[in-house]
Amino acid sequence: MNSRQIGDSNIMDNSNVRWAFNANSWQPTLDQILAASSYIQQEEKERITRFVFQDDAKSSLIGRLMMRKFVHDSTLLPYENIRFQRDDRGKPYLANAGDVPINFNVSHQGDYVVLAGNTMKNIGIDVMKIEPPLHKNVPEFFRIMKRQFSEREWSKILSYPTELKQIACFYRMWCLKESYVKNIGIGITVPLDKISFSVKSELKVGDIVSDTMLYVNNTLKEDWLFEETLLDDRHAVAVSFQQDRNVKTSPVPYDSLSFDDIVRDAKPLVEPDATFASNFISKEFKKI
Repeated sequence: MNSRQIGDSNIMDNSNVRWAFNANSWQPTLDQILAASSYIQQEEKERITRFVFQDDAKSSLIGRLMMRKFVHDSTLLPYENIRFQRDDRGKPYLANAGDVPINFNVSHQGDYVVLAGNTMKNIGIDVMKIEPPLHKNVPEFFRIMKRQFSEREWSKILSYPTELKQIACFYRMWCLKESYVKNIGIGITVPLDKISFSVKSELKVGDIVSDTMLYVNNTLKEDWLFEETLLDDRHAVAVSFQQDRNVKTSPVPYDSLSFDDIVRDAKPLVEPDATFASNFISKEFKKI
């Protein structure tokens, strides 16, 4: 993952991005949250306020700010004019923007918040933390999740010699499934064992692989591409989009953002909210 200066047009294509933010390592100050409270809509503040733990509130806030930054950077819409609404599945989309071509998706889990965006095609992204299941041993966990994966996928997962590697493959597969269903907008209610992935290359930190194949109802979907990597040794991430495989494109590397990167060009939508900021900072953290 690259730590590149965001906003340098000689370095980054603002219309096709992969961003990652380590929310776990961010210790927000009251001033940062106070400023951020003026950069988001009232509905967004209300959603964030409902989170019990600061971990979840941080990830949600960063995700919303990332979306605003991407829309502003890639469309040049004035920051303060950007408004989001949610569709009937709760997915955010850019409102009142006419025919501005913009596609983005956000995911947060474990330590990271990630965004994938472009102005050409639908896109889905998912990040998963690779860790043993809580309160269950691995065989029991796999038994419970049996129906969520195809025989092809279970064969691959169980081919690894250790439970740690099996869990890593399990979450890689789950990441792929989530990125796909988020892209096509059907939610996680479809039979996931009918959405099956054949993985080839192993994942490595910093390397992006794109040779995974998708089968739906045992039919190969050749026009679907998946870019996968490890953000670190505990977090897998997958991006999905449709594209003719005969069209050669280079995988997009991840830029590691800081809070200052995300809000560098932010403009207030509303007045800073001291009550929101105080409530945010006072939230407890999850006990590990």
